[in-house]
Amino acid sequence: MKIAFNIVPLESAHKERGIGYYTKNLLECLKKDPDLEIIEFTNLVDIKKDVDCVHFSWFDLYFHTLPLNTHFPTVVTIHDVIPLIFKEHYPVGMRGKINFILQKFTLNRCKKIITDSLVSKTDIVKYLKINESKITIIPLASDPAFKVLNESKLLLVKRKYNLPDRFLLYVGDANFVKNLPFLIDCFNDLVKLPDFVDLKLVLVGGVFLKNVENIDHPELLSLKKVLMMIKDYGLESKVLRPGRLDLDDLVAFYNLAALYVQPSLYEGFGLPILQALACGAPVLSSNKGALLEVGGNAALYFDPGNKTQFNSLVVETLQNKSLRSKLSKLGLIQAAKFSWEKTAQETKLVYAKIKS
Repeated sequence: MKIAFNIVPLESAHKERGIGYYTKNLLECLKKDPDLEIIEFTNLVDIKKDVDCVHFSWFDLYFHTLPLNTHFPTVVTIHDVIPLIFKEHYPVGMRGKINFILQKFTLNRCKKIITDSLVSKTDIVKYLKINESKITIIPLASDPAFKVLNESKLLLVKRKYNLPDRFLLYVGDANFVKNLPFLIDCFNDLVKLPDFVDLKLVLVGGVFLKNVENIDHPELLSLKKVLMMIKDYGLESKVLRPGRLDLDDLVAFYNLAALYVQPSLYEGFGLPILQALACGAPVLSSNKGALLEVGGNAALYFDPGNKTQFNSLVVETLQNKSLRSKLSKLGLIQAAKFSWEKTAQETKLVYAKIKS
């Protein structure tokens, strides 16, 4: 089969985000398949031969990312529709509203839609009015680099970043759905407990080093609040912000964490959870969105609005070595259920259905 694969996310700001991660890993696996001829393109005019289908690896609700007429059968991946679920936190102007109409029109002409989870499929049907028979669920995976490391490698990274012996870890963005003000509130309560005065919180992501104090943008409100709370609570020495990490260091951070925490109000998948599980880190996750699908029975779950429940679970986990060990073992089993090879094979089946 000849497949034209759009690589715009690899050449844009999406490169360092989840969409770029998905595009890169899926593309690499598809190119290894001897039954597929992958033609990479950024613009439809780049396609100089007939293909069985074209695949757009991302879909933006409010930007015109899908051409009105591709001339080829089209597959598109929609990771989530969070801006439609939390509309009040993702305001759009007139241009965005017009683009949304165009995007929905074009989406209805696509042959197949791929999404990451059952939750996202349900949302797509509900908010975009798409027939569910067109939608295929294909989960993501963590990079093979995410694994348990030996102590010598971990010691080097620990020294490099002067990491404490015991810390909670969060990896990702700081937008509204990540629910980070909740996390800072909970952490502020935890470090007041006698047994947790030494506890640190590590926030990994380039966004946490941004200077947003004088920037007025609705999508930065949550980040501004988080940074203000850290300052107002006097947590500057307890909340560590190393910025964006390279892959090897990030893997080590997961390995070193006493507990990985995901407080999100919603996720269409939840890749950091999978990365943490693959590294043997105990995981404490919100029970919203697709996070239950990703974590399975390998994580502990809480209501992302219940501080008492969250703090109780943190205390219980950090004080119970056998529980942490159990979660770590279950995490490795859960993470092994996901692979990019499996993701690519299931994507190939979608292509085959179009050809047939």
